[in-house]
Amino acid sequence: MHFDPFSDAAFEDPYPQYARFRSEDPVHWSEKLRAWLLLRHDDVAAAFRDDAHFSADRRRARRAARDVAEQDAPVIRTIASDPPECLPVRAILTPTLVPRVRAMGPRIEAITDELLDRMAGRREADVVADFAHALPIRVIAELLDVPERERARFQALSATIARGMDRFYGADAVARGLGEIGAFFLQLVIERKDDDGDDLVRGLLRAEHHGDRLSDLEVTAMCTALVFAGHETTVSLIAGGLLALLRNPAESERLRSDATLVIPAVEELLRYESPPQFISRVVGEPIELCGKRLRSGDSVLLGIGAANRDPAVFADPERLDVGRSPNPHVAFGLGTHVCPGAQLSRMEARVALPAILGRFPRLRLAGKPTWRRTIILRALERLPVRLD
Repeated sequence: MHFDPFSDAAFEDPYPQYARFRSEDPVHWSEKLRAWLLLRHDDVAAAFRDDAHFSADRRRARRAARDVAEQDAPVIRTIASDPPECLPVRAILTPTLVPRVRAMGPRIEAITDELLDRMAGRREADVVADFAHALPIRVIAELLDVPERERARFQALSATIARGMDRFYGADAVARGLGEIGAFFLQLVIERKDDDGDDLVRGLLRAEHHGDRLSDLEVTAMCTALVFAGHETTVSLIAGGLLALLRNPAESERLRSDATLVIPAVEELLRYESPPQFISRVVGEPIELCGKRLRSGDSVLLGIGAANRDPAVFADPERLDVGRSPNPHVAFGLGTHVCPGAQLSRMEARVALPAILGRFPRLRLAGKPTWRRTIILRALERLPVRLD
């Protein structure tokens, strides 16, 4: 069996291939990807919770270990570091980020209304270009107090990074994009170290946990990660979620007519069309799964998209059900490395999707959607719709 996520059919609909391998070879070595694939829900959930065997530190991979430049890079703690290094970082981030995210609710609603006002009166629109890209980058830019003149550049760089995510060990465009964003944030951190203010950058600079504080480089890395995590995954959730609703008009009407369904509906869209389809890990300690021996340094891809349609966990998993409960999806990960931007993505989707459906009751597809040709992040390039 040869797993091939790069065919036209797989980009359009990867789920039939996931189902085949989940059933016949759920722990699969892919020569094409040079990685192990875990495709069952239980295996993926267990790996997320097992930091000893499945490390988030990509420097431990064999091919990354041969990269001298990466070995010589300064070691800083990030949210992706293995325990115990990541624990104080997350203990500082969470109480700094969460209240600021909660306070963004009125701004998310206002930005959503402004973007929909711009679309109103037109016959057609591209949801990706006209709405889904603009909302999250403006929200994360306000959280970080990014100057207005820089925001278009951040959106372009975020998209560049997302397109390169399939080459997890350093695509040139990704490295340049991360470097450019990082340089900007480092300058911002230096400028704001002694300033008053309540944006997230200043909050991270001031925050501490049992006397431990983040270094300038650690705050820079945190801000850089949040630009991507707070933007591209939310773009994918809003655009991909709306497409799923348009292709399932009965479920779309359920959501439109019952506001109480918005919370389970967003969770179902995260399950049904998960923005991250794979999350990479590195085998830290040897482990055997399904009779396969995974060695230290092996690369592993945790198949979120496959896990979230596992019939062993979800009844009728290929059906969109906006009221599904329970819904133990793994779209944002589990355990130590659960996505810190999950709350923000959920908030934006809970505002955006009902607002679009309510503003345009005759909303329908106006052409074939175009999927971005990446496998790590399932993202739409275009979503043409009729508004009238």
